[in-house]
Amino acid sequence: MDHHTSWLSFLPGYSSLLEAMQHNFNSTTVIPAGGSITTVHHVYAALVVLLILVVTSLIARARFSKLETAVMPPRTFGVAAFFELFIETVIKQMATIIGPSYKRYVPFIGTLALFIFVSNVMGLIPGMLPGTDNLNTTFACGILVFLYFNFHGLRAHGIGHITHLMNPVGTWWGWFLAPLLFPIEAVGLIVRPITLGIRLAANMVGDHAVLLAFAGIIPLIVPLPFYVLGFLICLIQTAVFVILSCVYISLHASEAEGHAAH
Repeated sequence: MDHHTSWLSFLPGYSSLLEAMQHNFNSTTVIPAGGSITTVHHVYAALVVLLILVVTSLIARARFSKLETAVMPPRTFGVAAFFELFIETVIKQMATIIGPSYKRYVPFIGTLALFIFVSNVMGLIPGMLPGTDNLNTTFACGILVFLYFNFHGLRAHGIGHITHLMNPVGTWWGWFLAPLLFPIEAVGLIVRPITLGIRLAANMVGDHAVLLAFAGIIPLIVPLPFYVLGFLICLIQTAVFVILSCVYISLHASEAEGHAAH
């Protein structure tokens, strides 16, 4: 299989969607001159991850809904144990970075973390491609984080969320520096979703390329250490994305509890 071919390519409607995307976008200014759309695997990968998360969430919910089984730790590591361990780890990170108001943001950050982690791990399956090795997916995640922390910044601080960009020092004389500081602060704010997307996609592309290289040379035994390394990269990149998202929330949307940056 080449880089743009995976098991996702054989799912119903893949070819039709690819042809439709090529027809609608290749002839427009959306695609740079000489470029073309060669894959839509990230769309199908996102749908597969969504299906996996819905099914496994329902399985975990069925277990947690029963009090006698919810309070007892499972004897084997299964779906429920994975969700419990994963979300507990995310919550601890959020509580450390954001502070007491972290509970408000758990649904969004927890869901985003699960989506990114499962998408990353999908790339470790032979013949599969992770949706997070495509900038369309990672930029979408970054933009969601950008909209989310700005929304809560406006909710928590009102117009102060905007004026803080003009006068980050918060003093009367700071307004004299507004013409200089506002462009710098605005650029720093805008590049955050871009850096989130590029960092995640670049690491997933590199990880997948290394696995393909060694698996192509000797498909047995030799690639195993690189699969372990690849899993660690998947985990670390999920953690980095979550930590940075929490940092942005803490900087812009924390309540007046000693964690606000305004």
